[in-house]
Amino acid sequence: MRGDTPSLFGLSGSGQTHGRFEPARLTQARVRKSVTKTELAAKVGVSPTAIGQYEAGVNSPRADVVERLAKALDVRPGFFSVGRPLARIDTVNAHFRSLRSARVSDRQKALATATLIWELTFALERHVRLPEADLPVAPAGSSPSEAAALLRRHWGLPDGPVKHLVATAESRGIVVAVRPLAEIDAVDAFSVVIVDRPIVITTPRRTENVFRHRFSIAHEIGHLLLHSDFGEHSAAVEKEADEFAAAFLTPAASMDAALPQRLDLAALDRLGRTWGVSPTSLIRRMVERGRTTESSARRAYQRLSAVYDPKADPTSAYPGEVPTLLRKAADLAGHHGAPVPVLAESLKISPTQVRDLLGEGDERPVLRLVGSD
Repeated sequence: MRGDTPSLFGLSGSGQTHGRFEPARLTQARVRKSVTKTELAAKVGVSPTAIGQYEAGVNSPRADVVERLAKALDVRPGFFSVGRPLARIDTVNAHFRSLRSARVSDRQKALATATLIWELTFALERHVRLPEADLPVAPAGSSPSEAAALLRRHWGLPDGPVKHLVATAESRGIVVAVRPLAEIDAVDAFSVVIVDRPIVITTPRRTENVFRHRFSIAHEIGHLLLHSDFGEHSAAVEKEADEFAAAFLTPAASMDAALPQRLDLAALDRLGRTWGVSPTSLIRRMVERGRTTESSARRAYQRLSAVYDPKADPTSAYPGEVPTLLRKAADLAGHHGAPVPVLAESLKISPTQVRDLLGEGDERPVLRLVGSD
């Protein structure tokens, strides 16, 4: 983040433990690699039944089998040891963005990625003090707009556009990560809380356009506020998260003053760039605020689809919308005796994998739009 964003870190102590075979570790590593028990058994030279017994804790693999499991799943043998912090994927409740196309295996794979990101966060916190999670508790029965207003007050956000949404969320202890489509393609974006640490994960499909990216982040924050104890996935829950995102990014009172009196795509484009939202979302807002009809909105959507390029405004063009919390934490940890190889040893994965989790592979130039700050 840039110099005008909050300071994120303080230093803390470190430590590490080891132990015997942990069955859930095998499940985590296998699911994250999208490898079936049968496929893994063939690579390792044991039966699928044996893999199932290892994961169920019925039997533990011999040392030589552990070595082969580690090689097949691209982790170190110590990855399977008891004693390190572990969030079991079968106990984590998450809210997924794309429900209809996501199979159970897709969701499990995404959760395996989330748990590893949480472990990286935990490892960093042995050396660097990250911001504590700072989300208010929305009273039971709160509407999406009420929860959005509550969060704006709690975070002390001024009236007007929410600038630097991701930087603001990270400064409030929300870990934001962008993972490759190959990892979470079917679920697209999701949020989860693991041991009091909120995590939001999206894909490049969501970040290729900054307006979609910001709406997705706000949508997931809505889940964190409204649905933290809600285990059911439904269209109604997704609709509430969408309503929260719209109310948080474009509050009704502000929109009543800012929206044009009639549908004007050029005016909506200018307004959208000020507020960091898409013209499409502003057309929807005009319907909600009684400025236009559904039939007029449909015609506007059609006109917009013919002229609007959703890839014209990449996230990297907006300062404060590219996640940096974990990377900056790793930089600070590296300056105080815990460089990437130390983190890798703690997690029992390779330094290359740690750098990948930190997002260090993104070398896109950071640009500024005219009029942004």
